[in-house]
Amino acid sequence: MLKSYLKLQQRELDALGEERAHLRQLLQKEEHRRDQLHHLATSLPRPEQESLSLHWQNRSNMHQQLRKLEAHQQQQVALAQSDLARNEAFLLRQFGKVKGLEQVVSQRLHEQQEQARKNEQNQLDELALQGFVREIKQQG
Repeated sequence: MLKSYLKLQQRELDALGEERAHLRQLLQKEEHRRDQLHHLATSLPRPEQESLSLHWQNRSNMHQQLRKLEAHQQQQVALAQSDLARNEAFLLRQFGKVKGLEQVVSQRLHEQQEQARKNEQNQLDELALQGFVREIKQQG
């Protein structure tokens, strides 16, 4: 029964590990998007003719929009980091559970083997004692 529970916990640990890999990929994508937006915002070309106010206004509006998108993307990165941290906490706790269960299963198996060895030794001792008693009866 304990072994089946251990297998169930190991499967859950594996699932958390797969989710962790997925969350890391998601975090990398979100960070890449944020970096791209930042690069785009910092690389907006300056208008060649400084006198055209329409160019300046368009550039300013574009810059504001990119900053808003960048701020939103930073929130997405923070959410992805939070999800990853939560998953890693669950993963660590599940890993502790699995290792603890493995130790219990190993200890119980060792105890069963030790008990079987003791039982076998008791049977051998009993057979030796019976053989000794027969020899004494035959001699006596």
